[in-house]
Amino acid sequence: MTTNIPAANLVIQSGTQTPSQAPPPQSPNPANENQVFDAREFRDAIRNNIRQEITAARARAAADAQGSNQVPPVPPTGPRTITIRGPDGSQTVVGVPSNPFENSPIPPQAVDISIAFFLTVAAIIIGLPLARAFARRMDRRGGATQIPNEIASQLSHLNQAVDAIALEVERISEGQRFTTRLLSEQRDARQTLPSGADR
Repeated sequence: MTTNIPAANLVIQSGTQTPSQAPPPQSPNPANENQVFDAREFRDAIRNNIRQEITAARARAAADAQGSNQVPPVPPTGPRTITIRGPDGSQTVVGVPSNPFENSPIPPQAVDISIAFFLTVAAIIIGLPLARAFARRMDRRGGATQIPNEIASQLSHLNQAVDAIALEVERISEGQRFTTRLLSEQRDARQTLPSGADR
């Protein structure tokens, strides 16, 4: 059965004949009367299609539940066509391939390359700050520390003072050796003189 609704521009095809209903009460406008009749016929056709689909689904479910060896439905292998009818009676046929993703315009190598690209970008974003921090840490460890000028001048003054102290200590020790030698010479001289010579 083919139902044409001029207002909606739709065509529904069904294998079963819908029972015709009695026309509505007479109205003064015959075009309005046809539209109401067509709308009711359209509604009945939709209901019948839905009932048929529900019945077929229940039958398939019952067959699956019983474990029957029915062959599952095979999807169409060739291209499918959709016919669109316009309000002026023109038809447009649109072809849809059976598996639109089978002949994809994107080769699988391009997918692999794009995945590798995004992984590389992520590794760079994460790894670059880590590499910088590691390099800065290595620079801080390996480089000689810079001494400020004030501390360097204080260290040079301290070095000069230590040198002066060492020189003075050397002089004191030289004087003490000289005194110790004089005292030992006097003692030796006293021991060698006769006892009467002291007086």
